[in-house]
Amino acid sequence: MQKMQMTRIFVALLAATLPARAVETKPPVAVATPAGKAAQATPQARAFLVLAEADRKAAQEALGWLGFYNGVDDGAFGKRTVEALSAYQRSLDGQGDGIITAKALAALKAGAAKAKAAIGFRLIDDAATGVRIGAPLKLLEKRGGGPATASLLSKDGTVGLYLKETKGELAALYKALSVDAGPRKVTYKYLKPGAFFVTAGEEGDDKFYRRYAASDDKLRGFAFVYPKRRAKALDPVALAIANTFDPFPAAAPTPTPTPEPPRLMATALVVAPGVAVTALDATACKAPSIAGKPARWLPGAGPLARLGGDFGAGASAPPLAPIEGELVALSLRGGAPRPVLAVSLARAAPGAGGKVIGAFAPAASGAPLFDRQGRLAGFVARVEASPQRAGVALAAPHAIIPAAALGAPGGAASEATAASLTAAEIAKLRRHAILGVFCAL
Repeated sequence: MQKMQMTRIFVALLAATLPARAVETKPPVAVATPAGKAAQATPQARAFLVLAEADRKAAQEALGWLGFYNGVDDGAFGKRTVEALSAYQRSLDGQGDGIITAKALAALKAGAAKAKAAIGFRLIDDAATGVRIGAPLKLLEKRGGGPATASLLSKDGTVGLYLKETKGELAALYKALSVDAGPRKVTYKYLKPGAFFVTAGEEGDDKFYRRYAASDDKLRGFAFVYPKRRAKALDPVALAIANTFDPFPAAAPTPTPTPEPPRLMATALVVAPGVAVTALDATACKAPSIAGKPARWLPGAGPLARLGGDFGAGASAPPLAPIEGELVALSLRGGAPRPVLAVSLARAAPGAGGKVIGAFAPAASGAPLFDRQGRLAGFVARVEASPQRAGVALAAPHAIIPAAALGAPGGAASEATAASLTAAEIAKLRRHAILGVFCAL
């Protein structure tokens, strides 16, 4: 009895892995049946056949994952599919008419997704063998192999998926692997000459399923081995692996490019609720974001660009100061979501020309410069490049935008009314108004 049950399981696994032309000599009902004939079919067939092909296949795949279906995921309707649907329904409420509904389809998909996620089942392209196959990556955590071989093993080594590419005659390999030898008992075997073969059975306390396919003189195959005591949980996994096996894929799937995260491009100073200024402009950053939220360029002309967005509640422009002596620059560096505030010292360059000498990286473009009373003296103009040593920016003359460019009433500098502050005290006083301007590349 046990041998007959094993045979039925592996016959189903074989059917799941045969090419469509080997399973049937004419198109399956779900593909070939016109709408008129479908209308004359059973209620179970009509309900199933009106589904999109992708949903029909998804329903079969899900029934397989839940242990009710052990056939090929081809979207065709037949006895095996209706019996699986009925058994699934009976497992829920004791009744089963085999008629699939939208609610049942959604529940099936959710159940399959949960089962796959639990073991990390996903499609992989193995570079060593060229095989494309589904694998339970959370279950098979250990990796091994060598030239033209690969193995994925569980932590304890009791469950394994073994991939191999070799050369030779398919018939000769089949002959060697389809006979009983020592503890190996082959319960099912099938050879399609020149195309593929399947062998399945038991070896000691394990079950195994093996398949090889041929293309010219290349042979590629896999074996899935697992303990018999875990058959209830792993038989559906064996079926899923068999359904996904592609020994000679036409091409590797094109990966979806991962968009680059926005890059910190400049520093901005909040001067009013929802308004910040910087030395960057729209030509260099078409999709700006500030504090993780989209920002927009505000109209205006001048050396400073204005940005609007959801930030700076209760903010106001700081008092102004002349550009002279030692200045403290506050800029940001690093990446999202929390760039780091950088405090650096700069000094107004002697003579005319509106420059400061300091060590500024490109992200310091727009960094505000404060005098020792915490008053705003100006902004670092856009930094295209700076001299560096071992990746660290070196002090050099940089253009400066005077604070008067803000358009403050009167344009005059405020009188100094406080004692001299340290750079750390200035950073603490003004840091809430310093924001990074991020740009999508």
